[in-house]
Amino acid sequence: MKKEKIDTSKWQDFKIGTLFVISRPNSRSAQKYAKGNVGFVASGNYNNGIIDYLEPKDEHDFDEGNCITVSPVDGYAFFQKDRFLGRGGAGSSIMILRNEHLNEYNGCFICTILRKTCSEWTYSDMGNNDTLADTIIRLPVKSKGIPDWKYMEQYMKQVERTARNNISLICNAIKFPFE
Repeated sequence: MKKEKIDTSKWQDFKIGTLFVISRPNSRSAQKYAKGNVGFVASGNYNNGIIDYLEPKDEHDFDEGNCITVSPVDGYAFFQKDRFLGRGGAGSSIMILRNEHLNEYNGCFICTILRKTCSEWTYSDMGNNDTLADTIIRLPVKSKGIPDWKYMEQYMKQVERTARNNISLICNAIKFPFE
């Protein structure tokens, strides 16, 4: 399958701080929670940043979903669809990005760009709210220089359809001897 190159020549640069409200979770440590079924999101580069599943202490303990979490350690970014418990309190606590236009699809589009843009962060030179706010990403735009949230969403939906079709083709091609 040939990958198509995306034409970014008409895209524009945006500072993260102009597009998103940036926050950090309340101070919390996984050791202070019982095991449960709510994702505990921390700095990490796999499993959507979830390092454990814990039981919130009360209803006010949750971080709301529909946001992007960013690891200050390595710049990994993940879209969080559901409520979660975010690691907060220390220098390596995650950063949370919110925008009223964000959804699962355009959020994943932006996460890919963030991972590439913030990949130079390291444990000895971590990102923080200020460096993230000043970070510039290039996005598709509508006519008046407004990010084209719909384009990003539709693009990722097409990526998902293509992946599902490819998986289906592979599964249909596999013949198991016990069938």
